[in-house]
Amino acid sequence: MSSHPADITQQSPKTPGPITRYPILSFFILAFVLSWIGWSPWWLGQDGIGVLPIPGSIQVVALVNPLGILGPAIAALIVIQFTEGNAGVRRFWTNVTNLRFRLRWWGIALIGVPALLLAGVIFLPGTLGSFTTEGLGAELLIYPVQLLGIVFLGGGLEEIGWRGFAQPKLQQKCPPLLAAMLIGVLWAGWHAPLFFTQIWDTPRGSIAQVLLYTVVVIGLSVIMAWVRNGTDSVLAAILAHASVNCFLGFLVVVFPDSLVQSTNWWGAGILIAAIVLAVVTKGQLGAATQSTEPPPSEEPLMRGSRTRTVS
Repeated sequence: MSSHPADITQQSPKTPGPITRYPILSFFILAFVLSWIGWSPWWLGQDGIGVLPIPGSIQVVALVNPLGILGPAIAALIVIQFTEGNAGVRRFWTNVTNLRFRLRWWGIALIGVPALLLAGVIFLPGTLGSFTTEGLGAELLIYPVQLLGIVFLGGGLEEIGWRGFAQPKLQQKCPPLLAAMLIGVLWAGWHAPLFFTQIWDTPRGSIAQVLLYTVVVIGLSVIMAWVRNGTDSVLAAILAHASVNCFLGFLVVVFPDSLVQSTNWWGAGILIAAIVLAVVTKGQLGAATQSTEPPPSEEPLMRGSRTRTVS
């Protein structure tokens, strides 16, 4: 028996959801929501605004902090799963764990970036006079362990989202320098709940300090983007970020009771380096110039689709 044309079911393509249509915006919204929820026992507890009866202890913070830090990474994986599927997640994770970058980039991430911190700190008034060797030996011994801890459980994991996902995606929409600066502003704002806590060790006692912190984070975002673009590896950015966090702790030990602890001018060297990089690279920050035009021998992409570039 033949089928009548009216009996034939016409299947139309599935309507894309908001994550598929707005992947970058979705990433930032998810990163903020997931991190702020993850941190909620901290900033809503007794160490924060006191809404929850959760003790404000260092033990609680140590347990809760990684939950918030993982927000950008989880957000990136969710968006990639929705937009590119399992294959996209596998490609992304291969880039995150890419160890194949030149030795000089290992030196920049592990030594060069901390050197920028030291260069900025030693010019702070009274810093050199506060130098002490007390505890220096022990600090040097545990430094590699602390660094690895930050890579696997600390702030370094943020880079999976910021530089692993957001930087290459935004670079398809705007110049690399602008992308890095935009991420820097949002990255600073992402920390907002921690400004209401006491244990978090970032100086934020005045509007000037908060603004200075934001500017330093923007500068750091520029450097991280340069590292990411120069290596095509998220791991390199993770190592550089972890080096910043770890070396700041080291500086607090060797320069006790100095401005390192009470002002965000510790980032002066970072800011100067970011400005130099922006000028020297003409805003490209190591990103390759990519064309959005299809090769002459290939058919144009389907209407409504976007040119994809390899990040």
